[in-house]
Amino acid sequence: MPDTEFIVALAKLVIAAAWADSELTNEEINALKDLLFSLDQVTGKQWAELELYMDSPVSAEQTQQLLLDVLSRIKSEQDKHFVLDTLEKLVAADGVVTQQEQKLLENVKDAVSAVDTGLLARLSGLLRTAVTTRADTCNAPTQRQAGLDDFIKNTIYHELKSRTQKGKPGIDLSDEELRKLCLAAGLLSQIAVVDEEISDPEKQAISRVLVDRWRLSVPQAELVAEISCHRTLKGLDYFRLARGFFECTTLDERRDFLKCLFQIANACGKTSYEEIEQIRKIAGSLKLSHRDFIDAKLTIPDEDRRGF
Repeated sequence: MPDTEFIVALAKLVIAAAWADSELTNEEINALKDLLFSLDQVTGKQWAELELYMDSPVSAEQTQQLLLDVLSRIKSEQDKHFVLDTLEKLVAADGVVTQQEQKLLENVKDAVSAVDTGLLARLSGLLRTAVTTRADTCNAPTQRQAGLDDFIKNTIYHELKSRTQKGKPGIDLSDEELRKLCLAAGLLSQIAVVDEEISDPEKQAISRVLVDRWRLSVPQAELVAEISCHRTLKGLDYFRLARGFFECTTLDERRDFLKCLFQIANACGKTSYEEIEQIRKIAGSLKLSHRDFIDAKLTIPDEDRRGF
């Protein structure tokens, strides 16, 4: 696999391509962040560097330099496959690859195979389509309502706030801490739903984590667990859950949280291979290292490591 510097160079080129017409809406910028956040190999420090490129348009001169940088790194068939695989992953991130996107991918494939500097024009069209598709998905007509921003960024948070506004019992936390709590609950539920259903022991395990880590009362923790599990079964936006949690937590908090994910995996029978792989995916999305993943995995007792 190419080194992380190659990955970051390609990510910068992707950003420059998306900025090709010098105009991206806030929603399209968020969509671009979602797409690039799926690159598990990018570290937290490198992500901060990429965010600088997303803040404002990239000049034509700088874009050309980024293109030349990527092309200069393509030295083998493996490198070419890496570029194409990465672009395919980004285009398919929303679960759908249109015929137009597939055609553009084929054009980029031809350009990369020939190490053709015409790559940029093709890449711009491809990424513009992917970003627009992602933005449209998150801005569907059924979601146009008061509190849309919170609904998109954090579905659980929206439901909790709605309950409070209706006079139902809420949770006495600042908006910042409540958002972090809800993002965590959403990610915990991602482990519980691996087998496409969520058992009572898994809900109880989520509640225990929320009591232990967030000092919620048992009824409050059960409320959050119930909402998060219900929303997860209906479908939560994984990319925005992961990116949101990453952006509001420290490295130590994320390392500690990884251990909580294994607690959920081990709540109903022994930890399965599928659950371990889902935690591995989340660890990558949270820009944690393989060592961090292994340290968290080793918190599960030997006798419970069915999927290890």
